[in-house]
Amino acid sequence: MASKTVTAIPGGDSFLGDKGPTEGLLIAAVLPYVLMIILLPIGSFFFTKSFVFQEILAYSDTTANVYAAISSVILLHVLLALFIIKAFKEYPSKGVKQD
Repeated sequence: MASKTVTAIPGGDSFLGDKGPTEGLLIAAVLPYVLMIILLPIGSFFFTKSFVFQEILAYSDTTANVYAAISSVILLHVLLALFIIKAFKEYPSKGVKQD
């Protein structure tokens, strides 16, 4: 039996030798979500604390911190859900091959 080597073919095949996405495409798809998951909850915490809860609603500092943290956690969960939905929809699993 001859052994079959798996090599990357330039122009679209992944390192596993299948016709899946390349590493560059995966990084390009994941990087915006990683940045959003890191930056948006932190930014929303400070924005909602300072502007919404302290300036508009005139809550105390401690109460504003609690509500801002809750809003940041909710935003984080929404972003994670969007990432998971995109991951499942973009690259559907291959069906079982029937002969």
